[in-house]
Amino acid sequence: MADIKALLKDARKLIDEKNFKEAQECCKNILRKDKQNYFGLVLLGKSLEDSDQAPLAYQKAIASKPDHPLAWQGLANFYERIENDTNKIKLITVYNEMLNLHMEEEKTTEIITKLGQLGCALKSKESLKMLATYLSKDLPNTLFQTAEKQFIELLKADITSDEEAIPLILNVLQKMYKDDPRDSLEILQCKLIIQKPNLAAAVEEIISLSFFPSNVLLREWLCKQLCIKYVEKMSFCELNIEQHIDTISEGIMNSKYPSLLRSMICYDKGLYLEAYKQCVPLVNYQEADVTEATFIIKCTIMLKKWSVTQKLATNFMTKVKDQQFAVVLKRFLFLSLTKQQKWKQAINTAKDIAIDLMEPYELASLAECYIEANEPADHVLKHLETTDYYKQLQALLLQKQNKYDEVIKLLESSENAIEVYYLGKAYWEMKQYDKCLISLLKAAKLNPDHADTFLYLGHFYYHHKSDLQKARKCYEKAHSLNAISMDIAKSLSEIYVKLQQKDADFELLSGLAKNISTTESWVNFRLGLHYLNKREWENAILNFRNVIKNNQNDTTAFECLADAYYSRGSYTSALRAYNKVMTLDPSKSAHCLTRIGHIYSLLTQYQEAISTFEKVFTIEPYSFLALKGISETWMRVAKKKIEANMYGTARDCAQYAIDYITKALSKQSQYLCFWKLLADNLMFITKLPDKYSFVYMPQLSKEGGENLEITKKTKLEIIPQAIACYSHIAKQKQQVSSYDLALAYLTFYHETKKVVNCHIAFNLTLNCIKEGPTVWRNWNLLGKICLAIKKYEIAQHCFIKALSVTRKWSVAKIWCNLGTLYLKLKLYKLSNYCFSRGQSALPSHPHSWIGQGLIAEAIREEEAMDLFRHASRLGYHPESALGYADWVCRTLKNNKYKENSESKYEIEGLFAIPYAIDLVEWYCNFQPTDACAYNILGILQERFGLLRSAIQSYEKAFKYAEDVNKNKILLNIGRIFVRMERYDEAIKIYKAITEASFDSTSGLALALYKKGLYEESYSVYDTALHWLSNEDAEKADLLVAMAGIVYMYKGADDAKTLLFHSIQIAQKKPTAHSLFAICSLGLIHSDQSLSKLALGELRKYEMESEYGFDIGFLKSYLSVCENNMDQAIKLLSDCLHDHPSNVLLWFCMAQYCLRSADTMAKVASCCAQKALCSAHYGEYDCDFGKILASASIAEHIAGDRVKAMLLAKQGLHKYPNQPEIWAALLFSLLSHNIWMENKTWLLGASGYMRKYLNMSRPLGRWVNLMEKKLGKTL
Repeated sequence: MADIKALLKDARKLIDEKNFKEAQECCKNILRKDKQNYFGLVLLGKSLEDSDQAPLAYQKAIASKPDHPLAWQGLANFYERIENDTNKIKLITVYNEMLNLHMEEEKTTEIITKLGQLGCALKSKESLKMLATYLSKDLPNTLFQTAEKQFIELLKADITSDEEAIPLILNVLQKMYKDDPRDSLEILQCKLIIQKPNLAAAVEEIISLSFFPSNVLLREWLCKQLCIKYVEKMSFCELNIEQHIDTISEGIMNSKYPSLLRSMICYDKGLYLEAYKQCVPLVNYQEADVTEATFIIKCTIMLKKWSVTQKLATNFMTKVKDQQFAVVLKRFLFLSLTKQQKWKQAINTAKDIAIDLMEPYELASLAECYIEANEPADHVLKHLETTDYYKQLQALLLQKQNKYDEVIKLLESSENAIEVYYLGKAYWEMKQYDKCLISLLKAAKLNPDHADTFLYLGHFYYHHKSDLQKARKCYEKAHSLNAISMDIAKSLSEIYVKLQQKDADFELLSGLAKNISTTESWVNFRLGLHYLNKREWENAILNFRNVIKNNQNDTTAFECLADAYYSRGSYTSALRAYNKVMTLDPSKSAHCLTRIGHIYSLLTQYQEAISTFEKVFTIEPYSFLALKGISETWMRVAKKKIEANMYGTARDCAQYAIDYITKALSKQSQYLCFWKLLADNLMFITKLPDKYSFVYMPQLSKEGGENLEITKKTKLEIIPQAIACYSHIAKQKQQVSSYDLALAYLTFYHETKKVVNCHIAFNLTLNCIKEGPTVWRNWNLLGKICLAIKKYEIAQHCFIKALSVTRKWSVAKIWCNLGTLYLKLKLYKLSNYCFSRGQSALPSHPHSWIGQGLIAEAIREEEAMDLFRHASRLGYHPESALGYADWVCRTLKNNKYKENSESKYEIEGLFAIPYAIDLVEWYCNFQPTDACAYNILGILQERFGLLRSAIQSYEKAFKYAEDVNKNKILLNIGRIFVRMERYDEAIKIYKAITEASFDSTSGLALALYKKGLYEESYSVYDTALHWLSNEDAEKADLLVAMAGIVYMYKGADDAKTLLFHSIQIAQKKPTAHSLFAICSLGLIHSDQSLSKLALGELRKYEMESEYGFDIGFLKSYLSVCENNMDQAIKLLSDCLHDHPSNVLLWFCMAQYCLRSADTMAKVASCCAQKALCSAHYGEYDCDFGKILASASIAEHIAGDRVKAMLLAKQGLHKYPNQPEIWAALLFSLLSHNIWMENKTWLLGASGYMRKYLNMSRPLGRWVNLMEKKLGKTL
């Protein structure tokens, strides 16, 4: 024994020194002496380290002393060092045995922890059972807590337990829950219960647990487990889930798994579509969860949504991590591809699936893919030789090789549904239709769910028997069985088209477009045609664009797309599409160019439209669509021209339209649209002024014909021709009357004033009302006819009836007609109400504003002018044109209108005179014999300075005027001649006036005076004074004029006598003109007392702006005559304080400042520029050129030569014929050395002034001096 102890001691020492070989020898020596020596075996095992012999040594030691822990510890250490699955499993057993030994508590705790961790890593149900058994013992608290912790961790690892171990584990869990109730333990208990083989019993047991109703997480977990179980077995395993679903999902109905569970319940009941709809929003498409992905894919399979199946499988394959599930997804993908007949893709997918993993039906599908793809399928067929699929695939292979006789031999006696179908298909290909029908009917009876059988039955009835109804039923049955087959759908769509079942065809195609991922072109095309017919342009465009995406050279699709764009109003896009069609197929150029012409016409690009239609005529000279299009285009141009009041051009355009229409009618006269166009064009021409209201056209007949003689038709011939056209249209349409025909007769009545035409229009309109009692325009027309024949009560009824049946957009016209009726009856309040309603309905309708203007004019309201102007802005109308011009003349007649800011703005700010001239000119085009209009036009032209045009207008007015008004017009003509310095003609005109008046006599006197016939002028003035003047002011002014004449040939004394006589006539307040004349006479003859006397009397007029300059100038000039310039400036300044905006006063001040002794040049420049500013914003008759020249010279003298030059240049650009401006420019240039070197140009400018400009004498002398100075320096 002593030797063994020594050897054991040596062995331990050698092991500690890691001298394992000697230690092994030492241990062997021990065992030679004692084969069952426990410590020797343990040390041997330790010395063997990682050798396979080490476990044997430990196991022998354990066999000798099983209750001793040292060998177990050594064996455990060995298995822990050598990590592999086998050793780990053995290690679990070792740990279990060690737990049964008596060891230190710390060591036991370590073993328990290791056992739990190892069990979690290996998912070992044995570890779970061991710990459950261990926990069943009476353990110290520390060990119990450690074991409990590891036990719970194992349960949380979702380790599946053995059926016999479940009660034991549940018992432990229940004890733990009793000691410490926790939610986590509740769920762990349920996890164990759900593992029981009887799912129904397990679920009911879980539901019966006391804590089940209160644990929300538990109920949601149970829903998830039921979903997993259902997907695994596709069954609830006799569980009455509907009985418990409300209990399970109470309070969590909107959560994911309860909702998914309800979806599975629908699936289990066969409600696949409802199941699919419910699960779609629940699935997480970003993760490949086995339960969710499998279920939604199976839903799509049951619904035969193969394209969706393909998408889902493809999506989840990119997210999947579990390789087994990846194979399942590939099988789903393969199935979806075969069902969609995507043979190549299906074959490529199947290459990633091992053949051993494929079911026979999948192998059969794979073989079918190879056969349909014309690839060898022998390697797949050999796996199916013993199955029922082999014969079917052989038949399919023979059919693909067109060996129909062999197919018949092979399948002649078959009773399999698919084989019989192949037999019938073979008979079909061999055109043995009777045998084909028998086989197909037999196949349909054997398998009523095979879609292709019914497809060929449909072919038989459609192509062979021509029984469309039976064919439709067969195709519908086939489509119900296979909704994704394009062959079936196309055949069914064709049948629907043949049977004109548009709604059914549209529904079919819409379903195809929604349910199939890559819709075929023919579906989109036919769907696009349906949308075109339904006028749903957007959808039509989308479908045709889809067709073009697949085939960019599809001419028909491009043409339909262009038509859709055209119909929607996307004209630019339509243009591009039509151009593309012409590029692809030049033979369609005529149609496309016609459409393009219409588009240009609608886009108001009329020139392009006309040239495009003309291109069509080079291809097809009598293209009726192009003829119609170009006619309509010319008519649109004509309407644009008439809006611009270009009446001659409008007539020419209408003539072009009529030429094309008659060309079409001469070729084919049966098209009513051309008769309508012709009639409309003729009626359009009748609305033009009389001098443009004619047309050149042949005498058309209903039979047509070419080379007809063209004649000119006047307005009274045009209207009957239009009536004939409308009558022909009504007759062809088998109508008694038409609105256009009645309107034409009413127009004819207005032109001829023959009541018979009005009665015909009345009867025709009554017939129209009988045919269309709810058409507002019929009632409106009848009201207008009754208004014309003065049946006012009926007219009122008709207009009110029209209002009751009309729509909002057309209300304005009726309200205006009703308002006109009331206006005619002088019921102004009712009329105003009607016109105001018309304005609110359609503010852009001018008639409402005209009506209110007429009302305002009738009650003398000043708003009439504004109303007429607004109406004229909206559109030309004779009433508003003449009304506005009349009110402009009324305003101008009041010379003080400028003092009123509103009146001044109405005339000057709104350019009333030129606008009124345009309006009256347009009016005269329509009413060429209206003397009053021509007289108004002449007055406006005269006021605007168009004197020659005014004379022409007055002459026309005189030509058409009545005798009582001719003297007034002669008076206007004479006044114009005087202004134009045509005095002889003026005298002749004035003398032609048959009845003398103050204006005519004074005008004649003025003309004689201007002519230089002073004595005769004096005599005429004297006649006017004694016989024709009634007011003192008129007499005083006549005496002033007579004094001027007397002064010229008799002297100052006689003139003075007459002037004093003029003052005596107006004793209370002498006229300003008399005082001006006396003051001027005093200044001329240096009679200061006379001048001062007159100026004293003029103080009465100092504050009147009309006389501000005259009084200021005369007062200051008196000081100038006394050489007291400062006093003159002071007096002029006082006047400027009273009249600060008087241009002439500022200009005069500038002149005085330049002439003052100290030359206040800068002040003079400021005054001149102030004069310019005032002239710009005011109305003064002043010489702008002289003012600018004065400002330039003043700046030059003040030293600012740059500004002086700028002012001179500015003036020269504005007033090139003003000599003072040229002088100011030369004055500025003379001081520049550069220009002094270029004296030739300066001399040339002075020569130009002398030759072409009217210079005053002082200015001429200055130019002479300048030329002499320049001449000396040359």
